[in-house]
Amino acid sequence: MNDVEDRLREALRERATHSPVDPDAWEQTVARVRRPVRARIWSRFTVPVAAAAAVVAIIAGATVLTGHGGLGADPGRSAPASASASATPAPPGPGNYLIQQNPPVSAIVRVKMKIGGQTTWTFVWFGYLKSDRSQGPNLCSVTDGGGFYGSGGCGITQIPVHQVAVSSGGTGSIRMGVSIRQVTSVTAQLPGGRSAAGVVLSGRGFPGKVWLVNYPSADNARIVFRDASGTEIGYLTQTGNPPFPSRPGSGGITVFHYPAGVVDAKPGWMTAYLLRDGRVGFWSSDNADSVISSKPASGPPAVGLLGGDYLRGSPLVEFYGYAHENVTQVVLRLADGKQFGARTFAAWKRSGLRLWAFSVPTDLLIRAKPGQDVLLGYDAAGQVVWQMRLGSAG
Repeated sequence: MNDVEDRLREALRERATHSPVDPDAWEQTVARVRRPVRARIWSRFTVPVAAAAAVVAIIAGATVLTGHGGLGADPGRSAPASASASATPAPPGPGNYLIQQNPPVSAIVRVKMKIGGQTTWTFVWFGYLKSDRSQGPNLCSVTDGGGFYGSGGCGITQIPVHQVAVSSGGTGSIRMGVSIRQVTSVTAQLPGGRSAAGVVLSGRGFPGKVWLVNYPSADNARIVFRDASGTEIGYLTQTGNPPFPSRPGSGGITVFHYPAGVVDAKPGWMTAYLLRDGRVGFWSSDNADSVISSKPASGPPAVGLLGGDYLRGSPLVEFYGYAHENVTQVVLRLADGKQFGARTFAAWKRSGLRLWAFSVPTDLLIRAKPGQDVLLGYDAAGQVVWQMRLGSAG
């Protein structure tokens, strides 16, 4: 979990107000939509179009794989969108970034689901973050098929005292987490009397049960947990994500161009828009990637980081975002002293905002340790007016 977006997620988890941490903190800071056209190492909040369209039942069948012996898959290989039971993808291999950063200490369990009429496969396991074992085991997952294209991530597992379960995040419309061993079923109760049945599973080395349930990302949900007698023994409340806005028809500013394989499989450019509600959004030239801030850009922070996402196999990571008018330069200072950055440039008239973008070699970021890199905002006099340590609560 050493890529920059993962470090930011860790920082946001530490800031979260929910006990012990809020796995949706990153989602509360930026909202992102990635169309199912490529595989990213972490796209935990990927929203496949078909998966978000309607409530679908989960057809679950768990298959236990070995913790290490079953890791022979090509890390770059993903199941096609039409994956079926006869085209079961292999589990993530030793070259998979999540496997490298969170080596399995449990079995890898494969869960088959039916989402939007298509078969998906989610692989779940527990592992310790190599750079910080003190945080305890993480629940990790990778989902293939049905438009998910190898998306996944790792989240918390610690269940607070007197609580039955915890949410560890999820991928797109799939929510997942960890529960106590007494839990045998999970159901999402949705608005309008609707519901979606989930699946509860266990495996060798699991510290508890793992639960998964699929429902539209925009819906609020009450995740109900029951024991073997059918008695409700606990629940979690999950707040839905608002619908992602459409790309504005005008007012766009081209911020940077990117080569093939960095932001998208094809070369293109990223355009920024100031939305009516004051938030800033970025859309790629082919609309395959889009991200918006969760808050109006006129308020804090002085620098808004919306980029920093890592595309599998990419030699570069693109950092980009907006800044307040007093910020003239944004710089990433790595732990080894190397610096990358760019001068900001004026955005929309009378908005008081500026835009910026720069790229960083991926290998430099992967080698760094979380919490060692600092993103800085400078004013015209060269004074630091804003800073954020990536991967820490500061």
